[in-house]
Amino acid sequence: MSDRSITTSRTSAPSDARSLLRGQNVRVEADSWDLDADSASDPCADLFFAGVRSGDLRYLERREFSRESDRLHPLEALGEVELSWRLDQRHQAVVRPGAGVLALLTVERGEGVAVVAARTADAAEAGASALADRLREEPGDPEDLDVSFWTGGGRQAWRDRRRIEAPALAEVAANYPAPVRARFEALAGIDEPGGGSLILWHGPPGTGKSHALRALGREWRTWCSLHYVTDPEVFLGSGTSYLMHIVREREDEEDARPWQLIALEDAGELMAADARSEAGQALSRLLNLTDGLLGQGTRTLVLVTTNEEIGRLHPAVRRPGRCLAALGFERFSAPEGSAWLARHGVEASLGRPASLAELYARRDGRELEVESTRRFGFAAVLDG
Repeated sequence: MSDRSITTSRTSAPSDARSLLRGQNVRVEADSWDLDADSASDPCADLFFAGVRSGDLRYLERREFSRESDRLHPLEALGEVELSWRLDQRHQAVVRPGAGVLALLTVERGEGVAVVAARTADAAEAGASALADRLREEPGDPEDLDVSFWTGGGRQAWRDRRRIEAPALAEVAANYPAPVRARFEALAGIDEPGGGSLILWHGPPGTGKSHALRALGREWRTWCSLHYVTDPEVFLGSGTSYLMHIVREREDEEDARPWQLIALEDAGELMAADARSEAGQALSRLLNLTDGLLGQGTRTLVLVTTNEEIGRLHPAVRRPGRCLAALGFERFSAPEGSAWLARHGVEASLGRPASLAELYARRDGRELEVESTRRFGFAAVLDG
């Protein structure tokens, strides 16, 4: 038995509007508990295109919009409601905004789409733009970061767009030893890449690589969108369809920034010098994406983080001209770690180097561990 719930709604409307559902060969079963997300949306799509045919609506326009809410509300304020379906985090509806105009509206996981059909091109364009503007919801905190989380399977890829908190560079700079901080600030300060499209971050666990990724995304957000791949082994091991899906989705967005950054965390084993054959194929795809025909013209940067030592990675990854930046994240020295704790109100003298995660553990009153279980950055977002 599924725990999904389905809601349908129709408002009273003039006879010409009410006749659309009855006059088409569209079957609607509102009491079914066994519909999945795809089948649940079919009646709305079927009804919409049936209305397009019967109304001789020859011009269609499509607009995308962001929306925090997973509901299309208030629907009645948008026009006469023909059909409204809600399932899980998806809401889809067919609405008549005016005479001779029909709209198919969808919101799911922070993304919205308005498809408007009309008898003239001007009416379709105006209707789609008006609906998208009306349904668009601006994020509550302008400092939050818009991130697309991608998951692949087979020949498909799914995006979950979220607004997440992201620290300013000045807020996190002190969380890194002085040499790391200087190189990180130099990378975050660029406004357009040059001299390679691969960014490599390496270093022991708990040294703040994931946390730095949030800050980098915030610093680059005016010219570079951030795409976080949750399954790097699938992304690099499933041919090119996963990659091209991300590229096509970005190109379809009207407000797309000129560059995109694809982040692959903990993907070091895919780039090892002694990689197995399947991992070697993934490495080849990575190199083709960053420095081959596949990546030409896509304006794509790839950031790979790994706990592996830099010397264990394949030499091709570190080749000049391919690697925009190779940044090693280090533990704090004992004096630097003691100074960090002092700034956070803890008087202690460390006897050995410590990672950022270990320092946070000490600040929070937990035992100083070799590898803390505290998760930072995007790892914490995915846990949530």
